Amino acid sequence: MHASSVHASASALAFLNVTHSYGKAGQQALQALNEINIELKAGEIVAIVGPSGCGKTTLLRLAAGLITPSGGSISVHGQPVDKPRADVSMIFQDAVMLPWFTVIENVTLPLRVRGEDMVAARTQALQLLQRVGLGDFSDAFPKELSGGMRQRAAIVRALITKPRLLLMDEPFGALDALTREQMNLTLAHIAEESGATVLLITHSISEAVFLADRVIVMTARPARIADDIAVPLARPRARETLKEPAFQALIEEVRGYFYQESEHV
Repeated sequence: MHASSVHASASALAFLNVTHSYGKAGQQALQALNEINIELKAGEIVAIVGPSGCGKTTLLRLAAGLITPSGGSISVHGQPVDKPRADVSMIFQDAVMLPWFTVIENVTLPLRVRGEDMVAARTQALQLLQRVGLGDFSDAFPKELSGGMRQRAAIVRALITKPRLLLMDEPFGALDALTREQMNLTLAHIAEESGATVLLITHSISEAVFLADRVIVMTARPARIADDIAVPLARPRARETLKEPAFQALIEEVRGYFYQESEHV
């Protein structure tokens, strides 16, 4: 168990006694989250795993300021989260791109909306696209890209604003196993270089252990934290990491919680 106390003012992201319920007036509320306490330090990568429907995406939407918690508080670098913030970016499972825009037009869109210098934005975008292997596809349209390529473009779009906090909701869930492994290697290096704090939602235990400094295991709804497991493997991770006994042991430790859940069904 990775002990962690929540000190909102010193955290990159902090959930303090957060609860959340869904339901319209006059209807019985459906409790999604129950007394969630999580702290992420600056530059840390934290992955969250848990049963389907346990509230993982709800947690991410709360961190993004897209919804307000029913109880408790959330802060980013000591400031309360009550609406979306310019220094927080989010990547979804589906890489939504405007089909009539080229790749570079799609990835620079956030800076265009902010009214920033587009000459500088294009230069920055080309550098990032080159970094993720899309340098030759900057003028291509989304329909000309594979799923993995579109997702790499989505990562560039999220990083181009230089976010302090990057939220990722099952970003590689729609990709085949080989492409997903390649994307994990790419993301491991990009996250290291960007210095951003990352909160990752995933259904893949191996992906969580490979990418994160800590893996938080959530229970079935109403979700609470079952464990907060430290991953003491050097970053950035490489393909050789997948073969390390310590890596495999951590996967089994996390997987054990899901065996326990199934035994109680």
